[in-house]
Amino acid sequence: MTPSEYIKINKQRWSKINAPYNPISGEGSDCCERVEIRINDADYKVMYLPYKMMEEPLIILLNKVNSFKKAANLLSKNGAEITAKEVAFTFIQIRIRYDFEFWAYSFVKIKEKLSDEAVKSGKLGKMIQFKLNRGQRKLLSRLYKAMLNGEPIRVILLKARQWGGSTLVQIFMMWMQLVIHKQWNSVICAHVENTARIVRGMYTKALKLYPFILVEGSTKRLELIPYEGSQKTRQVTERDCTMSIGSAEKPEGMRGEDVNMAHFSEVAMFTTTSNKKPEDLIQSIVSGIPLVKDTMIVYESTAKGVGNFFHREWIRAKKGESGFDPVFVAWFEIESYSKEVKDIEEFIKSLTEEEKAMFRDGATLEHIAWYRDKKKAYSDIWRFMSEFPSNDIEAFQSTGHRFYNIGDVEKLRRYCSEPSLVGDVMADAVHGSKALENIKFQKDNQGHFKVWSLPDDVKMGNNRFVVVVDVNRGTSKKADNGIIAVFDRYWMKEGGVPEIVAEWSGHIMMRFFIWKAVQIAKLYQNALLVIESNTPDSAGQSGFEMESVFDEISAYYDNLYSRTPADQIKEGVPLKYGFHTNKSSKMMVCTHQQLVLAEDLYIERCLDAANEHDTFEVKDDGTLGAVDGARDDRHITRAIGNWICYSIDRPYLLDDRKFETYKKTIINEASL
Repeated sequence: MTPSEYIKINKQRWSKINAPYNPISGEGSDCCERVEIRINDADYKVMYLPYKMMEEPLIILLNKVNSFKKAANLLSKNGAEITAKEVAFTFIQIRIRYDFEFWAYSFVKIKEKLSDEAVKSGKLGKMIQFKLNRGQRKLLSRLYKAMLNGEPIRVILLKARQWGGSTLVQIFMMWMQLVIHKQWNSVICAHVENTARIVRGMYTKALKLYPFILVEGSTKRLELIPYEGSQKTRQVTERDCTMSIGSAEKPEGMRGEDVNMAHFSEVAMFTTTSNKKPEDLIQSIVSGIPLVKDTMIVYESTAKGVGNFFHREWIRAKKGESGFDPVFVAWFEIESYSKEVKDIEEFIKSLTEEEKAMFRDGATLEHIAWYRDKKKAYSDIWRFMSEFPSNDIEAFQSTGHRFYNIGDVEKLRRYCSEPSLVGDVMADAVHGSKALENIKFQKDNQGHFKVWSLPDDVKMGNNRFVVVVDVNRGTSKKADNGIIAVFDRYWMKEGGVPEIVAEWSGHIMMRFFIWKAVQIAKLYQNALLVIESNTPDSAGQSGFEMESVFDEISAYYDNLYSRTPADQIKEGVPLKYGFHTNKSSKMMVCTHQQLVLAEDLYIERCLDAANEHDTFEVKDDGTLGAVDGARDDRHITRAIGNWICYSIDRPYLLDDRKFETYKKTIINEASL
């Protein structure tokens, strides 16, 4: 792109950003479809009203006569005179039911937040009219989309710094309660109760300044008063609605029944403990919210790493699996994040590839100048990118020493999905010879075995299936999980890639866990069984104990991976079973895994496994491992498994059926 092309596009973007926006007249609003109407005796003779509003009888009349006074004359009957002022007031009452932007700017005041502009203008800390910024209008358009389609409002909002996303959500809920519906109860739940109180405080202040004349039956200033003596639940008596607050730390007292709207703030900071999970708390509140028009559930948060509830829900929303609409506002969609560029042609010449990508994504040159200058204040570029992300992938950036490319991990999530079956593998015994008799899958929604595809009857040579085992480190809930991952190499016959088809995860005694792996390998056509064998004591067991288990299972199962070289076996050297993981071999398989991800050389089904790649890093001492507080047990089975899958010979069909005519099918519950 030439400098002149950059300059032309840049001017077009600023022309759009600086286009007139007037919430009173409706000019410049693109949150919903609007229709031009002329009323000659109104403050604004030309207005742009939401198209749904044009169905109202009074608006149809005004659109014909173009005057409040003429409409009043036509509506006056039998000596009952209606004034133009009364018609204008009725017009406003109708409009606030359809036009949130008009209502918010005209009748809602919020406290001005800290900004350079607020300091210069002297408005800092003062109550000002609520005029939506670009980011808020983007969010509003998504809320409107569901509302105007008559659908429940379900939004997950990924925030970049402070641009008022939470404010918009709460004022929108206030609109629902004061204007749209009576008896429309709400809940605010934050990571800590003080945050919920701050959000409610904004509502309280706005309510005190709200014109009570707009509320039918009200004769005095509106207030939030304690509901039945509760300080956590308050009510607006004139609208017969309540607002409850609570936190993920202290959820007691939040009303889970008779709720129509729920606002969950900073969801990524909801902690998981042995006694509670964020999803359990949230479910206890939202389970009573019906799937009907205008009910509302919003998850909003800044990103705090991957693998947590908020990140999982964001991924599900992006894939269209949750019913929630994912909304992200990039840093360059925030008005204040720009800086003057004095020599624009020289600046264009200095653009890096990263900055050129930002421009392609929609940033102006002035935005990029601000970004370049702001970045200097951060010693950790990954932290800066997570606070000022250009896209959702950057927002979830979790480490500054990540081992895998962000984009490669994002690609890995493409095929992740919920398993077809959940249960466990059962047999006549849990160890010994009978453990390999009558092996079958048994459905159990609380089971440890997740299955995307059960084995079919297509037999192959050279190990169609590979089962990789990361031995659990202890049996407590805090210990790492034991992982048994099943790779299907069927498609490698014709140059395809291996895929994950099943995974067992949990904590049981090591001996029973290894036998569980043998059973799964037996079930999957006598798969090659690869058991990670760490340095003694590194997995919570001695090397002697591991060897004794290998000796036990090798008497009954012979397709075990051995690291003893073939020439040494011929010379009589004893077999050493398992894949030995040390600093060198770990670097080897993980470096290979980098290539696998970059070239799309395997298909992952488990989202947790993909997330572990995102939190895998290079430590300061050069070793590899998960970031503090994260795990890498699933990840290591994938790295070892892919190394094995591509190290051994490709599988081949044992019968005469043509590969081209065979279509692999998933055997599911209905087939059992």
